[in-house]
Amino acid sequence: MKLGLLLCLVSLVSLASVSAWSSKAVSSSSGCWRMYDHDADTPQWAPDEWVWAGVSGWLNICDGKITVDTSTVRHVAYWSGVKVDRSRVVKYTGARVSYTKIPYERYNGDTGEAFALIPHFYKH
Repeated sequence: MKLGLLLCLVSLVSLASVSAWSSKAVSSSSGCWRMYDHDADTPQWAPDEWVWAGVSGWLNICDGKITVDTSTVRHVAYWSGVKVDRSRVVKYTGARVSYTKIPYERYNGDTGEAFALIPHFYKH
């Protein structure tokens, strides 16, 4: 009786641990998974001075290799109160990594770069 209750609890915990960030296995024998990944870089100094770089999409993870499903990638590039040369904003969609990069200059003269990357596991 206790063993049956324990097995029931273990299966309930396993079901509850399914994350909104990943889907079920493509095939239990193939070892492949799909996972949704989102990364955002949002430097903000004041309500009217900020930069928002974002990128999201589905990843295919198979045999220890991660590839980006390029047809699902979405980029975000917004800013306010900073100088941005639109020609230098990069929205790259690739099978290994995809990223959004926004080089900016604040009005006080400081420069920087907002950068979002998927898979974001590569970020340090």
